Amino acid sequence: MKINTKLSALCIAAALMSVAQAAAAAPVVTAPPEATQPGVASPAAAAPAQVPAPAASASVTTPAPAQAPSVPATSTPAAAAAADSAKATTPAAPSAPAPRPSTSVAPAAAPSVPSTAKPSKPQQPSTSTPAAATSVKPTQLDKLNHESAIPLVLEAQSRYLYAISGGSTVGESFQWNGKSYRYLSEDIGTKTKLISYLTQAYTKQASEQFVSKFFVEVNGKLAQLDADGGNLLEFNRATAKMVTMTPVKRSYLLTVPYPAGTKQANEKITVNFEKVGSYWKISSAPHVIF
Repeated sequence: MKINTKLSALCIAAALMSVAQAAAAAPVVTAPPEATQPGVASPAAAAPAQVPAPAASASVTTPAPAQAPSVPATSTPAAAAAADSAKATTPAAPSAPAPRPSTSVAPAAAPSVPSTAKPSKPQQPSTSTPAAATSVKPTQLDKLNHESAIPLVLEAQSRYLYAISGGSTVGESFQWNGKSYRYLSEDIGTKTKLISYLTQAYTKQASEQFVSKFFVEVNGKLAQLDADGGNLLEFNRATAKMVTMTPVKRSYLLTVPYPAGTKQANEKITVNFEKVGSYWKISSAPHVIF
Protein backbone atom coordinates (compact mmCIF):
# COMPACT_ATOMS: atom_id res chain seq x y z
CA MET A 1 0.00 0.00 0.00
CA LYS A 2 2.78 2.37 0.85
CA ILE A 3 4.61 1.36 -2.28
CA ASN A 4 1.62 2.23 -4.48
CA THR A 5 1.25 5.55 -2.75
CA LYS A 6 4.89 6.40 -3.38
CA LEU A 7 4.60 5.40 -7.04
CA SER A 8 1.57 7.52 -7.44
CA ALA A 9 3.37 10.46 -5.88
CA LEU A 10 6.34 9.94 -8.14
CA CYS A 11 4.08 9.80 -11.17
CA ILE A 12 2.32 12.95 -10.15
CA ALA A 13 5.64 14.69 -9.53
CA ALA A 14 6.98 13.56 -12.90
CA ALA A 15 3.83 14.82 -14.59
CA LEU A 16 4.11 18.16 -12.89
CA MET A 17 7.73 18.45 -13.93
CA SER A 18 6.79 17.66 -17.50
CA VAL A 19 4.09 20.28 -17.43
CA ALA A 20 6.49 22.82 -15.94
CA GLN A 21 9.13 22.10 -18.59
CA ALA A 22 6.59 22.40 -21.35
CA ALA A 23 5.33 25.64 -19.92
CA ALA A 24 8.86 27.01 -19.73
CA ALA A 25 9.58 26.08 -23.33
CA ALA A 26 6.36 27.62 -24.78
CA PRO A 27 6.27 31.43 -25.66
CA VAL A 28 4.72 33.66 -23.18
CA VAL A 29 1.41 34.99 -24.45
CA THR A 30 0.14 38.10 -22.83
CA ALA A 31 -3.55 38.47 -23.01
CA PRO A 32 -4.83 41.98 -23.72
CA PRO A 33 -6.70 43.72 -20.98
CA GLU A 34 -10.37 43.17 -20.87
CA ALA A 35 -11.00 46.90 -21.54
CA THR A 36 -9.74 46.58 -25.17
CA GLN A 37 -11.88 43.59 -26.07
CA PRO A 38 -14.51 44.37 -28.71
CA GLY A 39 -17.28 42.99 -26.60
CA VAL A 40 -16.70 45.42 -23.76
CA ALA A 41 -18.33 48.84 -24.00
CA SER A 42 -15.54 50.79 -22.47
CA PRO A 43 -15.41 54.61 -22.81
CA ALA A 44 -11.77 54.44 -23.80
CA ALA A 45 -12.55 52.08 -26.67
CA ALA A 46 -15.39 54.28 -27.97
CA ALA A 47 -13.27 57.42 -28.23
CA PRO A 48 -11.14 57.07 -31.35
CA ALA A 49 -9.35 60.34 -30.63
CA GLN A 50 -7.54 58.69 -27.74
CA VAL A 51 -6.26 55.78 -29.82
CA PRO A 52 -2.68 56.51 -30.88
CA ALA A 53 -1.92 56.28 -34.60
CA PRO A 54 0.21 53.28 -35.53
CA ALA A 55 3.88 53.99 -36.03
CA ALA A 56 5.33 53.76 -39.53
CA SER A 57 7.57 50.90 -38.46
CA ALA A 58 4.78 48.90 -36.83
CA SER A 59 3.63 45.70 -38.45
CA VAL A 60 0.00 46.20 -37.46
CA THR A 61 -2.27 45.78 -40.50
CA THR A 62 -5.27 47.45 -38.96
CA PRO A 63 -6.18 50.53 -41.13
CA ALA A 64 -6.08 53.98 -39.63
CA PRO A 65 -9.37 55.47 -38.49
CA ALA A 66 -11.26 57.39 -41.15
CA GLN A 67 -11.13 60.51 -39.00
CA ALA A 68 -7.33 60.64 -39.02
CA PRO A 69 -6.24 63.77 -41.09
CA SER A 70 -2.81 62.45 -41.93
CA VAL A 71 -2.03 59.80 -44.54
CA PRO A 72 -0.02 56.84 -43.23
CA ALA A 73 3.50 56.58 -44.53
CA THR A 74 3.18 52.85 -45.19
CA SER A 75 2.41 51.57 -48.66
CA THR A 76 0.07 48.78 -47.57
CA PRO A 77 -3.14 48.24 -49.61
CA ALA A 78 -5.25 49.46 -46.71
CA ALA A 79 -3.20 52.66 -46.44
CA ALA A 80 -3.46 53.24 -50.21
CA ALA A 81 -7.21 52.77 -50.04
CA ALA A 82 -7.43 55.28 -47.22
CA ALA A 83 -5.35 57.77 -49.23
CA ASP A 84 -7.58 57.35 -52.30
CA SER A 85 -10.65 57.93 -50.14
CA ALA A 86 -9.11 61.13 -48.75
CA LYS A 87 -8.25 62.38 -52.28
CA ALA A 88 -11.78 61.69 -53.48
CA THR A 89 -13.31 63.80 -50.72
CA THR A 90 -10.77 66.66 -50.64
CA PRO A 91 -9.18 67.99 -53.97
CA ALA A 92 -5.45 68.48 -53.81
CA ALA A 93 -4.25 72.06 -54.13
CA PRO A 94 -2.01 72.79 -57.24
CA SER A 95 1.61 73.49 -56.53
CA ALA A 96 1.63 76.47 -58.91
CA PRO A 97 -0.93 78.50 -60.93
CA ALA A 98 -1.79 77.07 -64.30
CA PRO A 99 0.19 78.91 -67.01
CA ARG A 100 -1.85 81.27 -69.20
CA PRO A 101 -1.51 81.13 -72.97
CA SER A 102 0.98 83.62 -74.32
CA THR A 103 -0.54 86.64 -76.04
CA SER A 104 2.23 86.64 -78.61
CA VAL A 105 1.11 83.36 -80.15
CA ALA A 106 -0.76 83.98 -83.38
CA PRO A 107 -4.23 82.39 -83.71
CA ALA A 108 -4.62 79.30 -85.80
CA ALA A 109 -6.50 81.23 -88.48
CA ALA A 110 -3.76 83.82 -88.94
CA PRO A 111 -2.17 83.74 -92.41
CA SER A 112 1.29 82.39 -92.71
CA VAL A 113 4.17 84.82 -93.19
CA PRO A 114 4.71 85.42 -96.91
CA SER A 115 7.93 84.33 -98.45
CA THR A 116 10.61 86.99 -98.66
CA ALA A 117 12.21 85.41 -101.72
CA LYS A 118 12.34 87.94 -104.55
CA PRO A 119 11.73 86.96 -108.16
CA SER A 120 14.66 87.23 -110.47
CA LYS A 121 12.77 89.77 -112.59
CA PRO A 122 9.74 91.87 -111.60
CA GLN A 123 6.66 91.00 -113.63
CA GLN A 124 5.43 93.82 -115.83
CA PRO A 125 1.68 94.54 -115.87
CA SER A 126 -0.04 93.23 -118.95
CA THR A 127 -1.09 95.87 -121.45
CA SER A 128 -2.23 95.97 -125.02
CA THR A 129 0.07 98.91 -125.79
CA PRO A 130 3.31 97.92 -127.55
CA ALA A 131 6.32 97.72 -125.26
CA ALA A 132 8.28 100.13 -127.43
CA ALA A 133 5.58 102.77 -126.96
CA THR A 134 5.63 102.62 -123.16
CA SER A 135 9.21 101.86 -122.18
CA VAL A 136 11.03 104.15 -124.65
CA LYS A 137 10.61 107.91 -124.93
CA PRO A 138 9.46 108.92 -128.44
CA THR A 139 12.29 111.46 -128.59
CA GLN A 140 14.81 108.69 -127.81
CA LEU A 141 13.59 106.01 -130.19
CA ASP A 142 16.44 103.74 -131.25
CA LYS A 143 14.34 100.97 -132.86
CA LEU A 144 11.74 101.90 -135.45
CA ASN A 145 8.88 99.66 -136.59
CA HIS A 146 5.21 99.96 -137.54
CA GLU A 147 4.24 100.17 -133.84
CA SER A 148 6.90 102.52 -132.47
CA ALA A 149 6.46 104.90 -135.42
CA ILE A 150 3.02 106.06 -134.18
CA PRO A 151 4.21 107.43 -130.78
CA LEU A 152 6.94 109.42 -132.57
CA VAL A 153 4.33 110.85 -134.97
CA LEU A 154 2.14 111.88 -132.01
CA GLU A 155 5.12 113.59 -130.34
CA ALA A 156 5.86 115.45 -133.59
CA GLN A 157 2.20 116.54 -133.88
CA SER A 158 2.24 117.90 -130.33
CA ARG A 159 5.32 120.03 -131.00
CA TYR A 160 3.89 121.27 -134.29
CA LEU A 161 0.61 122.39 -132.66
CA TYR A 162 2.48 124.13 -129.83
CA ALA A 163 4.59 126.11 -132.25
CA ILE A 164 1.81 126.98 -134.71
CA SER A 165 -0.40 128.28 -131.88
CA GLY A 166 2.33 130.68 -130.67
CA GLY A 167 3.57 128.77 -127.64
CA SER A 168 2.32 128.87 -124.06
CA THR A 169 0.67 132.32 -124.34
CA VAL A 170 -0.44 134.55 -127.16
CA GLY A 171 2.20 137.23 -127.63
CA GLU A 172 1.85 140.88 -128.46
CA SER A 173 0.20 141.58 -131.81
CA PHE A 174 1.45 144.14 -134.36
CA GLN A 175 1.00 145.16 -137.98
CA TRP A 176 3.74 144.48 -140.51
CA ASN A 177 3.53 144.84 -144.27
CA GLY A 178 -0.19 145.33 -143.99
CA LYS A 179 -0.77 142.06 -142.10
CA SER A 180 -1.45 141.23 -138.48
CA TYR A 181 1.32 139.32 -136.67
CA ARG A 182 1.94 138.14 -133.12
CA TYR A 183 5.09 137.30 -131.24
CA LEU A 184 5.76 133.77 -129.94
CA SER A 185 6.03 133.01 -126.23
CA GLU A 186 9.40 133.44 -124.54
CA ASP A 187 10.32 129.70 -124.47
CA ILE A 188 10.27 129.48 -128.29
CA GLY A 189 10.55 133.24 -129.04
CA THR A 190 13.78 133.06 -131.07
CA LYS A 191 14.79 131.01 -134.08
CA THR A 192 17.42 129.14 -132.06
CA LYS A 193 14.93 128.21 -129.35
CA LEU A 194 12.26 127.08 -131.78
CA ILE A 195 14.66 124.96 -133.85
CA SER A 196 15.98 123.34 -130.67
CA TYR A 197 12.43 122.55 -129.59
CA LEU A 198 11.41 121.04 -132.93
CA THR A 199 14.53 118.92 -133.46
CA GLN A 200 13.54 116.74 -130.51
CA ALA A 201 11.17 115.00 -132.95
CA TYR A 202 12.18 116.30 -136.41
CA THR A 203 15.42 116.47 -138.31
CA LYS A 204 17.08 119.88 -138.47
CA GLN A 205 16.30 120.26 -142.16
CA ALA A 206 12.58 119.54 -141.67
CA SER A 207 12.47 121.97 -138.73
CA GLU A 208 14.09 124.80 -140.72
CA GLN A 209 11.65 124.29 -143.62
CA PHE A 210 8.73 124.73 -141.26
CA VAL A 211 10.17 127.80 -139.48
CA SER A 212 11.09 129.62 -142.71
CA LYS A 213 7.59 129.08 -144.13
CA PHE A 214 5.43 130.14 -141.17
CA PHE A 215 7.53 132.52 -139.04
CA VAL A 216 9.31 135.83 -139.50
CA GLU A 217 12.03 137.42 -137.43
CA VAL A 218 11.32 140.96 -136.25
CA ASN A 219 13.71 142.83 -133.96
CA GLY A 220 15.41 139.52 -133.10
CA LYS A 221 12.18 137.84 -132.10
CA LEU A 222 10.03 135.33 -133.97
CA ALA A 223 6.52 136.24 -134.98
CA GLN A 224 3.78 134.58 -137.02
CA LEU A 225 0.58 135.54 -138.75
CA ASP A 226 -2.21 136.07 -136.27
CA ALA A 227 -4.17 132.94 -137.25
CA ASP A 228 -4.69 129.39 -136.03
CA GLY A 229 -4.09 126.15 -137.86
CA GLY A 230 -4.67 122.42 -137.51
CA ASN A 231 -7.06 119.73 -138.74
CA LEU A 232 -9.47 117.11 -137.44
CA LEU A 233 -7.44 114.03 -138.25
CA GLU A 234 -7.06 111.61 -135.32
CA PHE A 235 -3.45 110.51 -135.47
CA ASN A 236 -3.82 108.64 -132.18
CA ARG A 237 -5.92 106.07 -134.07
CA ALA A 238 -3.61 105.88 -137.06
CA THR A 239 -1.94 102.70 -138.32
CA ALA A 240 1.41 102.50 -140.10
CA LYS A 241 2.74 100.27 -142.85
CA MET A 242 6.38 100.33 -143.89
CA VAL A 243 6.93 101.29 -147.55
CA THR A 244 10.72 101.62 -147.90
CA MET A 245 13.62 100.77 -145.63
CA THR A 246 17.35 101.40 -145.42
CA PRO A 247 19.60 101.24 -142.34
CA VAL A 248 19.19 105.01 -141.74
CA LYS A 249 16.03 105.97 -143.68
CA ARG A 250 12.52 104.56 -143.74
CA SER A 251 9.09 105.51 -145.04
CA TYR A 252 5.72 104.52 -143.58
CA LEU A 253 2.25 104.92 -145.06
CA LEU A 254 -0.12 106.14 -142.34
CA THR A 255 -3.85 105.51 -142.48
CA VAL A 256 -5.40 108.27 -140.40
CA PRO A 257 -9.14 108.41 -139.66
CA TYR A 258 -11.37 111.44 -139.10
CA PRO A 259 -13.75 111.56 -136.14
CA ALA A 260 -16.60 109.09 -136.49
CA GLY A 261 -19.24 111.84 -136.68
CA THR A 262 -17.72 113.48 -139.77
CA LYS A 263 -18.24 110.39 -141.98
CA GLN A 264 -15.14 111.18 -144.02
CA ALA A 265 -12.82 108.62 -145.56
CA ASN A 266 -9.45 107.92 -143.96
CA GLU A 267 -6.46 109.93 -145.12
CA LYS A 268 -3.33 108.26 -146.50
CA ILE A 269 -0.18 110.16 -145.50
CA THR A 270 3.42 109.17 -146.16
CA VAL A 271 5.86 110.00 -143.38
CA ASN A 272 9.63 109.80 -143.82
CA PHE A 273 12.04 108.92 -141.00
CA GLU A 274 15.78 109.31 -140.68
CA LYS A 275 18.21 108.10 -138.05
CA VAL A 276 20.17 110.99 -136.53
CA GLY A 277 22.95 109.72 -134.31
CA SER A 278 21.36 106.97 -132.18
CA TYR A 279 17.72 108.04 -132.52
CA TRP A 280 15.09 108.13 -135.24
CA LYS A 281 13.59 111.49 -136.26
CA ILE A 282 10.88 112.53 -138.71
CA SER A 283 12.41 113.99 -141.86
CA SER A 284 9.12 115.22 -143.36
CA ALA A 285 8.30 118.86 -142.58
CA PRO A 286 5.54 119.31 -139.98
CA HIS A 287 3.16 121.21 -142.23
CA VAL A 288 3.40 118.44 -144.85
CA ILE A 289 2.05 115.86 -142.39
CA PHE A 290 -0.35 117.86 -140.26
